[in-house]
Amino acid sequence: MKSKITITLIAILLCAVISYGFVLSRTSQNDISYDNPDGIVGTMSLSGPQLVAEIAPGLVFKIDTGSDLSTITAEGLAILEKMGYNPRKEIYPVLGRDGVGDIQLSATRYKIDLPFHHKVYENDSTTYNEIINVIHNVDFAPSKNGLSVLGIDFLQKFKIEYQYHNKALNLYVKLPAGYVQCVDLSYSKALMTSIWLGKRYYIPISIESDENNYFIDTGLQKVGIKLPYYEVKRTLRPLYTDTVLSARGQYSALIDHSAILSCGDRGGAYTAYYYDNDEEEFAMNPFNLFTQDVLIDFIDLKLYLRPTYNIPKRKSPESAPTSQHSDSPFLVNKPK
Repeated sequence: MKSKITITLIAILLCAVISYGFVLSRTSQNDISYDNPDGIVGTMSLSGPQLVAEIAPGLVFKIDTGSDLSTITAEGLAILEKMGYNPRKEIYPVLGRDGVGDIQLSATRYKIDLPFHHKVYENDSTTYNEIINVIHNVDFAPSKNGLSVLGIDFLQKFKIEYQYHNKALNLYVKLPAGYVQCVDLSYSKALMTSIWLGKRYYIPISIESDENNYFIDTGLQKVGIKLPYYEVKRTLRPLYTDTVLSARGQYSALIDHSAILSCGDRGGAYTAYYYDNDEEEFAMNPFNLFTQDVLIDFIDLKLYLRPTYNIPKRKSPESAPTSQHSDSPFLVNKPK
């Protein structure tokens, strides 16, 4: 009797190990390639509090490092097909959080070529676009919430530059010039998170002299720094009461508009939001926190800042990029 129980337990354990190994083998975005890996691999214009990016006319995606997997809607697939990029349907299971934080299990995947366009200029309401690059073999799960999302499984393959004033997002595989390292990043190595398609990345930040690892979540709307309610005790200033809208709903929040924040060897006063939901207790959105150009290097685990930033270009083909100093507390070299 005992031998049968032992054999059964061993068989169950073996099945669990095989299943776990199979899930790990289903990692995403391993076949990505580019027409041109030099310079900007892809560029996108951003808009809205959800940071929606347009990579081609009418083809938009939410940029969300808090989403474990990338998803695409039927409308997005139709736009690509009209452009001559036909998705290849594949069958294998994937599991992870989607763009609204729900766990999504899908047996269907699409392998897609993404044409990244660049808006050259606008004239009399006519927009002229040109394709600067094509990223091939990007994996997507079908969207179940009406959102097309570029999740961390895709984004972690790149060095991501956010141009603050141009509201543009650029993808690189090689580090562009002009950036200075600010701080090192890390990612979760917990067993329970290893089955997700993408890693969970963190940045060390100190608020009111208390350091924690903050989850990098570009899905945070309008919020730069999120802390749990129990951390309110650290602030000595009167706080403001407000409501925060997140992907998981509306939450009452206490807000400190003068929190002392340090990131790497740089710091200053910044607004901190204290509220609880069912996401990470400590989180940050670098696109809302930094008021200057920032580059998140998911490949080599570093965050960079640019001492100067690009000012918006005039909407004409002759306009040339210029730059000026930022007044951000995170400025690498503050103006005299």
